[in-house]
Amino acid sequence: MDRPNTDAKQTGVSDHAMAVVIQIDPAIEFSQRSGGGESAYIANDRRTGKFYRFGVREYHVVTLMDGRRTLDEICDQLQRDGLDWTKVDVIAFVRELTQHQLASAVTQQPTETQQGGIVARHAGPAHETRSAPKPANKKNQPSARGRVLPAVLRIMGGLLSQRFALADGDRVAARLLPTFGFVFSPIATAIWVVVVALGVGIVWSHSEAFSAEVRRVFDQQLWIVLAGLWFVLKIVHECGHAVCAKRHGVRVGKMGVMFFLFAPLAYVDVTDAWKLVRRRDRVQIALAGVYAELAIGAVAALLWWVCPVGFTKHLAAQVFLVAGPATLLVNANPLLRLDGYYVLSDLLEIPNLRAQGRSRLGAIIEYALFQIPLPASRLVGWRRTVAVAHAFCSVIFQVVWMSGLVIAISAWAKGLGIIIAIAATVMWGVFPLMRWIHRIWTLDPMNGWRFNHYQRRMIAFGSAVFLAVHYAAVSTSPLARRVPVVVRFQNEQIARAPVDAFVSSIFVRCGDRVDRGTLLMELEQPELILKRDQLMDRRDVELAKSIQFRQRGEVAMSKVAKENAESLERQLQEIGEQIDSLRVIANREGKITSPATDHLLGSFVAQGDELLRVSDPQEKEVLAIVAEDSMEAYKKASADGRNAQIRLRGGVVITAPLKDLQPSASRVLPHPALAVTAGGPLAVQVSQHSDSSELVYSQLQSVLPLDALTSLSVESGQIGRLTIPDDRTIVARLWEHFETK
Repeated sequence: MDRPNTDAKQTGVSDHAMAVVIQIDPAIEFSQRSGGGESAYIANDRRTGKFYRFGVREYHVVTLMDGRRTLDEICDQLQRDGLDWTKVDVIAFVRELTQHQLASAVTQQPTETQQGGIVARHAGPAHETRSAPKPANKKNQPSARGRVLPAVLRIMGGLLSQRFALADGDRVAARLLPTFGFVFSPIATAIWVVVVALGVGIVWSHSEAFSAEVRRVFDQQLWIVLAGLWFVLKIVHECGHAVCAKRHGVRVGKMGVMFFLFAPLAYVDVTDAWKLVRRRDRVQIALAGVYAELAIGAVAALLWWVCPVGFTKHLAAQVFLVAGPATLLVNANPLLRLDGYYVLSDLLEIPNLRAQGRSRLGAIIEYALFQIPLPASRLVGWRRTVAVAHAFCSVIFQVVWMSGLVIAISAWAKGLGIIIAIAATVMWGVFPLMRWIHRIWTLDPMNGWRFNHYQRRMIAFGSAVFLAVHYAAVSTSPLARRVPVVVRFQNEQIARAPVDAFVSSIFVRCGDRVDRGTLLMELEQPELILKRDQLMDRRDVELAKSIQFRQRGEVAMSKVAKENAESLERQLQEIGEQIDSLRVIANREGKITSPATDHLLGSFVAQGDELLRVSDPQEKEVLAIVAEDSMEAYKKASADGRNAQIRLRGGVVITAPLKDLQPSASRVLPHPALAVTAGGPLAVQVSQHSDSSELVYSQLQSVLPLDALTSLSVESGQIGRLTIPDDRTIVARLWEHFETK
């Protein structure tokens, strides 16, 4: 028996709304799921590839939306079926279905041959006969603005991502299945666990040697090899998905490559895996690519362990890096919509985990900002909390990830990269933000010229954001600049071997105090003595020849012999200086600070090798290394006569007056402790002219003297950071920070 119309008025639902006929779109396919003692239905939108979870009651309501019943008739049927849904509940449910484009209103009464459009696993697709479409009314035709905007969005979307199908995945999987299908069997999985455990154990136990191999991945000469490895491994990855899906009887779609911000990403369409009833089968298909790559990475680790040093050993390390950690970081990451995400979605039994979580997170934010009531969620219990937590983490990760990609592509591709960066900012930031603002702004109509509650809050929050951005753009950063420093002895004497020689005598030890002019060490080079004697003999011969030629009247020959003698005399003076330098003399007063100097006795030292050091522990200084972009800030702080606060490693904090910068920048490494290879803050590279290290970027220097008490409290070689006020705005500081990452 029909209910009276007063019921509709009491619930706030008009008769016209309840007379609407709703039909589920024929592209929606349903499949039953059971787990945890409860049943559910999964809806697959074959147009978009999205999935939706329905409870038993919601699915029952959906089955009634066959395109013939009005909403009023559906409500009456629900009452007869014992489902306590009001008309408001039905209207809200229909609104949610239409918002996700799962259902639509039927404007004409369908014929008797039309079906409901629901495709369940236990029933084949329903056939329907649609009436011929009517020509569009001029009022409903899109305006020029309405046609241009979608075209612009399509062009921007094409700049950001392009997808190219290269092969029929089903045919490829059918050919590979007889040969490689066994790798997904239980026995093969057990072997896989053992092999991967061995590979990880080897890398863990040889971490230092393996790290040295991995650091060579940044060698530009190996980038082509690395790109080839990535290409082959990604083919194996996608074939793993395809073969595993085919093994479970799933139809495989297209295989190809997608360029996302010019970054190539291989893909294979295994959407039909959702039809599998067993959750473990769906999880196995989602992890099949990572499964295959980790097996290859483990074998590569074993190969690296047994191979001798050479190209093969290094290549095996690169294979492990690409197939192991890189794959886990990207493909197994549940915060990216890749393999790890689908595994997590299946394990939690939450279809469209990201969409549902972000929808709920957005509703929570809107409630916190604008007091908009929270809508009913399709998720209940812990699933709702987990979905919101996942959405929050994925949004943060995606903002950081996408920002890095946009900055990298804008710096790499120059002009085109800037265009792509603008398109990405508009597509991912500006348009969604404008749509959200428009939706909040139009939630309630204005009361005359007065703004409503939501509009007032929008203006307040917008003003606060504008003021914050303006402050960040024009105000100096409150954070300080950091300048790397190192402690060293002041006017330290570093005695080095003048020539290749042997250490014959050592007269001091570490800790001895010496005066200026004290003999510290003697070196021995017999070849120099022999060469000196030979030159003396040749000089005497040339002098004798000069005298004889002059006596004979041969003036020209006498002059030549005399010039030869003078040349030999100059060589003798040079050798004499070298022989004198074999006696190492202290050129300042101080203490011997070189440890274990007695171990040099009798050893051979090459020219330039360090022999010992003489310095005074009470005379130390701080060497500040100032980058060129920090030069103006340092000059300003120095001109103001500031005392710099210096924090050294080990927790020591000292102060010292800032001094002027030295006039020229240099790429010479001022102290070995500052090199990043020794744990310091400065990036270095191998010099093109020698085997020594040099700075990657030119740096300026400033020397800050320390008093005697402070000098005794610190050690030479200690590194740390000096802080000076920042002269950049907050926005500029953030931009430089992300640009250098």
